[in-house]
Amino acid sequence: MRSDRYKEQGIKKKSKKGRTLKVLLLLILLLIVAIPGAVYYSYKTTLDSLSVEFKYDNLKTEIGDEHAMKDCIKSSVGDITCSDDYLETDTTGDKEIVCTASKAMFGGLLNPTKEFTFKYSVEDKTDPIMLWSGDGAVVEKGTEFNISDVIGYGDNADPKPSVEYEGDVDTNTIGDYPLHVTVTDASGNSIDWDFTVHVVETIVPYEDSSERWEFSDFVKENDAEGRHFGIDVSNWQDDIDFEKVKKAGCEFVIIRIGYSEDGKVTMDKRFKQNFEGARAAGIDTGIYLYSYDNTEDEARSAAKWIIDQLDGAELELPIVFDWEDFGQFQTYEMSFIGLNKMYDAFAEEIEAAGYDSMLYGSKNYLEKIWTDTDVRPIWLAHYIDKTDYKGPYRIWQASSSGKIDGISGAVDLDILYD
Repeated sequence: MRSDRYKEQGIKKKSKKGRTLKVLLLLILLLIVAIPGAVYYSYKTTLDSLSVEFKYDNLKTEIGDEHAMKDCIKSSVGDITCSDDYLETDTTGDKEIVCTASKAMFGGLLNPTKEFTFKYSVEDKTDPIMLWSGDGAVVEKGTEFNISDVIGYGDNADPKPSVEYEGDVDTNTIGDYPLHVTVTDASGNSIDWDFTVHVVETIVPYEDSSERWEFSDFVKENDAEGRHFGIDVSNWQDDIDFEKVKKAGCEFVIIRIGYSEDGKVTMDKRFKQNFEGARAAGIDTGIYLYSYDNTEDEARSAAKWIIDQLDGAELELPIVFDWEDFGQFQTYEMSFIGLNKMYDAFAEEIEAAGYDSMLYGSKNYLEKIWTDTDVRPIWLAHYIDKTDYKGPYRIWQASSSGKIDGISGAVDLDILYD
């Protein structure tokens, strides 16, 4: 009897252990099912919460305008990355940028993401610009007439706007010939104007008869705190006595290193002589390149050539990019956007080598053609007693008819501002 009772108790004990095991197995099963479900629910909830709301619905923008993608986002949930930091506005057409919202979960084990597409279109509604009207153009009798020889024009986006004109020019007959010209870009924007061409027997060579501005008078009339006075020179100034220039009060000089065309630089015949003379006289020095280039690659090539020529020489003033053949701009088959990108390419190479870059430009073209003139220093050319140029500038070239001891002919006069 006792052994049977113990046997029953043993059976009961075993049954109780069996039930506990079943409960544990059930709990484990529940956990196996519940945890993925909870993870999925959390993942789905997080995924659904991700959002990007844009400020604009199918934004329309002008070609060449700059828009940061972050400025086009009104609100967002999650970490946002976009396929581009800026809208591509170099060409016209419908475009899009994909922005991805994401949020890391469980220490980065899961990373739900959702994509949102920002759509925009780039338009060109800007008219071409007349750069040289041609009015008063003189053509010698018996020569061939080409409209592009007497006018200058360009477009912000189209490198080759078309030109048409009404009227005739008989170069075999002396007289005045009125013309009406129309310039049209690829987007259909156009500009037109009237001008008169004069056919003459012989063209009289131009002679500079302007009155010279003594350097000492130039300093006296413009002297003020934070201003320094100097000149810029090239081969056109012939041999220069920089010791006399220094004694005359010249504090700085910007020297032409040469001119570039198709990315190849021809060194100014007197660059080395001028550079060494200015340095020996203790005059602060910068250099400038006169460019006829029309591509970014050509500008980069010219910049690298300059850097090689300097061979590590120190400069107190920047290396200046001087592009100013606007009277024949259309012959370069380049848009204004392309021109500005060309300068950016030049400046990037110069700055990568540890030098400062600078852009030279006249008031008219700085206002009409050059963009981002507040990004890098400007050398303003404006031949007037008091400039009304509103943009920032570091140097002002105030005259091309200066006179200073040490230089026999005319020289440009400049003011450098602290």
